[in-house]
Amino acid sequence: MNYSTYFSKQARKPTGIFGRFRMSRIFEKGNAELNALVFKTVSVEDNDHALEIGSGTGTLIKDIADTISKGLIEGIDFSKPMVSIARKKNKKHINGGKVKIHLGDFDQVVFDPNSFDKIFTVNTVYFWKNPDATIAEIHRILKPGGKLVIGFHDKSEMKKMPLNKDVFKYYSTHDFQELLLNHGGLDNIEIVSKSGGQKVSYCAVCMKSEA
Repeated sequence: MNYSTYFSKQARKPTGIFGRFRMSRIFEKGNAELNALVFKTVSVEDNDHALEIGSGTGTLIKDIADTISKGLIEGIDFSKPMVSIARKKNKKHINGGKVKIHLGDFDQVVFDPNSFDKIFTVNTVYFWKNPDATIAEIHRILKPGGKLVIGFHDKSEMKKMPLNKDVFKYYSTHDFQELLLNHGGLDNIEIVSKSGGQKVSYCAVCMKSEA
């Protein structure tokens, strides 16, 4: 296995010592600007029940939990090293009842229908095996009027990186609009962006229909 393939697989699901120490540092630095845009865009408020899909090191969950006095922020990730780091980072909020971090695959864990006010994810969509099914499940567990925010980098930027295309699936902003438009029951679809550093950060945003 060449390094590009190994790194790409570790980016999808960090494992072992490399995942725990090397990938966690890469995520902290590499996701910082996109995390900031998602943080602003998702706008979690007191009493919200929110979920991060692919919560990684738990940095974004902690940043959000630090700003609310009540509510519940949940995270799910299928990487044991990432869940361990996220739980340690959010220990105070977990003990205080504001945060829960689950070990598991979002496509296999069943959440109650209409249970989340906000759902967000950062740099995970490239790894979704069946994007339509994942969007359908997100729609099922969002409350009517709930918000979905997907943070990503455009495929024009991703193609410049030494990544394995069999592991990563690249998306353009148009691809995201098509993905969300193809699923009934999602309204107010928009793409927001912010320039910073060497890459532009994007968020695909939509709401679950009230009806």
